[in-house]
Amino acid sequence: MRAFIGIGLPPECRKAIAEAVFPMLAKRPPVSWTPERNLHITLKFLGEIHPGRVGEIVSLLGGTGACISPFEFTVGEAGGFPTLRAPRVLWVGIREPLELVGKLQENMENVLSGAGFPREERPFHPHITVGRVRDRLPPGWGEEYAKALSGKEFGVVRVRSFMLYESRLANGGAVHHILGDVPLSREPANTEREESMK
Repeated sequence: MRAFIGIGLPPECRKAIAEAVFPMLAKRPPVSWTPERNLHITLKFLGEIHPGRVGEIVSLLGGTGACISPFEFTVGEAGGFPTLRAPRVLWVGIREPLELVGKLQENMENVLSGAGFPREERPFHPHITVGRVRDRLPPGWGEEYAKALSGKEFGVVRVRSFMLYESRLANGGAVHHILGDVPLSREPANTEREESMK
């Protein structure tokens, strides 16, 4: 199964982002837009994992947030990777406290590298991917996208936990399924089985 670790967004935040991006869809750019239901912040992409490792990974992740108290951040602004002039990824950003998200991701890298998952070589830049560019965009389109979302705020996200997700490919696009919900601070982690018994 294909898996990644991320922070989920509340429905009202996802809806606000989707509504802000919707006018750009009418221009029919060569972009694969992220479905509203899938909007999230990726902390680490794990790739293909064996289903039998889910419990192990959730257990390892339980220690990565143990020294980080629950926090919140505001979602706003927009940009593109590697540049807005020639973007391959269109994103919406988050505002302070970036250092807490970065610390959580750093803890994750340290723990998971010991379990055989390669470290991410690129600097970590927390963001919400809203689209992936499939082909060349018209000149200035990236800047137009960022301008359309400039100054907008899409809500406050209160982070009490982060998730291990499975990404399943389906006819309507990827479907994200939560495999484990890992609380911040020193509360015990919940696996998928434990969640289903509640």
